[in-house]
Amino acid sequence: MPVATLTYSGTDGLLSVVLDRVSTSIGRSQGQDVVLQDPAVSRKHAVIVRDEDIYAVVDQNSTHGTFLNGARIQRAVLKPEDVLQMGSLNGPRIRFHIPRDEESTGGEHASRAGNRDLLTSLRELQLPAGELRTAAREMEQLNWLLHAAHRLNEGGAIEDILGVLLQLTLQLTGVERGFVFLCDDGEMHFAQGLGAEGKIVDEDLTISRRAMRKAIESEVKFSVSDTLTDDRASEWSSVMANKIRSIYCIPLRKRASTSAPAQLLGLLYLDSQIGPGFLSAVDHQVLDTIAIEASALLHNALLAKAEQQARQAREELAVAARIHSGLMSIVLPVLNYAALQARSVPCLAIGGDFYDVAALDDSVCVTVVDVSGKGVPAAIVAATLQGIIHTQLLARQSLPDIAAMVNRFLCSRDVGKYATMIMLRLFPDGRVEYMNCGHIQPVVILGTEVRRLEEFNTVVGLVSGATYNSAHDSLNPGERVLLTTDGITEAENSAGEGLGDQGFSTIAQQRDIDGILEYVVRYQAPNPAQDDITLIEIRYTGQA
Repeated sequence: MPVATLTYSGTDGLLSVVLDRVSTSIGRSQGQDVVLQDPAVSRKHAVIVRDEDIYAVVDQNSTHGTFLNGARIQRAVLKPEDVLQMGSLNGPRIRFHIPRDEESTGGEHASRAGNRDLLTSLRELQLPAGELRTAAREMEQLNWLLHAAHRLNEGGAIEDILGVLLQLTLQLTGVERGFVFLCDDGEMHFAQGLGAEGKIVDEDLTISRRAMRKAIESEVKFSVSDTLTDDRASEWSSVMANKIRSIYCIPLRKRASTSAPAQLLGLLYLDSQIGPGFLSAVDHQVLDTIAIEASALLHNALLAKAEQQARQAREELAVAARIHSGLMSIVLPVLNYAALQARSVPCLAIGGDFYDVAALDDSVCVTVVDVSGKGVPAAIVAATLQGIIHTQLLARQSLPDIAAMVNRFLCSRDVGKYATMIMLRLFPDGRVEYMNCGHIQPVVILGTEVRRLEEFNTVVGLVSGATYNSAHDSLNPGERVLLTTDGITEAENSAGEGLGDQGFSTIAQQRDIDGILEYVVRYQAPNPAQDDITLIEIRYTGQA
């Protein structure tokens, strides 16, 4: 096999270096095999490594980088007539050349000290030529792997880790493109893609899904150096149709521990159409090591991201709860014919129950609404309905018209929510107009006597075009009207027994609203509340 050469311009004109060593160093220092007097070139800038008939250029963590055919690289396999530039795209040009016949490589080459750090130490061991070449190769790979681990650890964000992983593995394998997929709910989702020239690439249909499945199922790397000669892939129609020659597919897994099983985090996919792969056994080990290191970093980054998202969600929920609490805060009016008390306790940070009170010049209107569901979705609907109802009450709309409007609003929006609702208007002379839309019947209490306001309509938000009617009653001085939601009547004790309507009526005879809430909390103990609780009391005192 002909021995490759490097040609470049030096202080003595055009120089040529024969790459007949395991390693040929390039840099500004006089101890390098190729000395480039350019301020952008580092003292020890790069090294050309030879493994049989394969030559690779490796950047030595230089300050301004190494460029191959105009693209900055960390490591890359060289092809005939490739052009290297050190320090910048305007830096010294070095052409890589492989002669057609072996005789043409016997010319003069520059006499340099060589890579004293690596090769001199190895030669002093007096190893046989084959072992010397292998040892040098492994030391170069170890040096490169340490640099790769350092670069991986520099990235804290998931995108940074994946980007560096793609850059490193593309440099190591010399393939055309690479993709990373992340696992979410058992499915692989495209995360990032990169071409060998450093350009971002998108997922496409030429990716071998079969190779991905093979890697996931076997839990180890799946690689095919040459699909034309490998029986595993030569019969895959998609691989043949897309002329894919080499594939490296590696699962990214969190290692199993005593406290947790192994976890599939994602998948690294590399392939090329230009030719078969060239990785040695050492290269494969390096590739596996990079994948293991990246998997550990990726797992930590995913945990950090999940914690950040959870913290952000908690903060946003706290803000939403404060806003919701402000919207729901009602200043109860002071009336000369009635006294009002109200309490609302969400079972989560934010609830779907609400009450509202509107004092008009001839009456007071009390509303209690229970939106289906709990949490933020129900709270959003509740806040919207409160605004609608309060505005309509102040505009002197009738109770049936308000219910019809709320029903149309919910039915016309695809929110998947409905609501039960009770609206009650009390006049100074004790007259009551009320409208119950599928809600718990109001309880009227005077001493030991208990009665209910029984008329009702359908809930709002379920039947488009539903009609609503109000009913009438009257209160005597001293009577109390209690409006509640099913967070009280459906409260269960530790035996699973519900309090029920009758239980609510019984405790309401003996307690004020704070006493009722205390009783419900004790009744449910030690279990927490399962639903929002809203309770409002109207005590009619009679006209002054």
